Amino acid sequence: MFAPQTLTRPLGFADRRPSAAARIWADIGWQRLSQICLGLQSLLFVASLALYRVTDIEVRWSSDLALLALAGAFVGAWIALVAAPGDSIPRRRVAEGLAACVLFLVLIQITAPMQYGALALRRPFVDAWLDRADHSLGVDVAQLTAWTAQFPWLVSILNAAYNSLAPQLVAPLILLPLAGDRDALWEYVWHLHTSLVIALICLALWPTVYVFTYRGFDPLVPPEMVEHCMRQLSSLHAGTFHVLTSQDMQGLISFPSFHTAAALAVTWALRRQRRWIWMPIALLNIGLVSATVLLGLHYVTDLIGTAVMLAASLGVYRRFLQPSEAATRPRALTASVGR
Repeated sequence: MFAPQTLTRPLGFADRRPSAAARIWADIGWQRLSQICLGLQSLLFVASLALYRVTDIEVRWSSDLALLALAGAFVGAWIALVAAPGDSIPRRRVAEGLAACVLFLVLIQITAPMQYGALALRRPFVDAWLDRADHSLGVDVAQLTAWTAQFPWLVSILNAAYNSLAPQLVAPLILLPLAGDRDALWEYVWHLHTSLVIALICLALWPTVYVFTYRGFDPLVPPEMVEHCMRQLSSLHAGTFHVLTSQDMQGLISFPSFHTAAALAVTWALRRQRRWIWMPIALLNIGLVSATVLLGLHYVTDLIGTAVMLAASLGVYRRFLQPSEAATRPRALTASVGR
């Protein structure tokens, strides 16, 4: 069903040969890259507490118990798989997939409210700079949006593509463990972490009032979405937003575009899978990336910033984190993961 890959390869690094025990733990998701991501999440959580204190925002974590319960259930399932006697390749794949899912859920839980704290720092908007950058490229988002509005069928397709990100984010966490493509799985988790961290930093330093507000046109998305975003943006920048619940977290528009970064990360992660899996995802995300501009939600400069961000993330991964060939040779099942 899926491309023939192996998930029994230990995640090693240049000039290092993991011990047998380290290789077994790597097979179930506990290795250097997952540890780095966990450490990064710990730093983010500490930073978020300081951010909420500075901005006087109260995050009501109890309003999102379902996500926390799901993460807890995955942790429990992972522990059960590790502790149970016996061993098999499918079991290791499931355990590694669960480890990646837990990191993903915790990352979302930490960073989703942080974007509101970032905007509550009330830094000056940088739309004038972004708009000038677009014009220097010969691009006018307002004109592109007006052109798109002439084709209702295109507006519907672009909206569907733009709203497809949430299920897409989960797809690699399921498909890659099943396919046994460990390298792509953990590279995907890494890119999600770096993209969210960089997007949050840029949102705090260089917030935007959104291209459709700055240029004075209506974006081609549901009006309630626009009203919700603008109401939150106004109260955050005015310093009157103080209580945040899960119902408030819709996602804010930023430079660079995390929406675009995540879509590209999904497409890149699935690139080695069978064509019938990868091609529809690639086509869908061509539509998603196009929608960010054609629907009037992002500056083109946002997309250029996204490309630079992903290139930096890929460069760090290739230089410091990518497993070496010597450390990724197939390994037989020689010991139980429960030991």
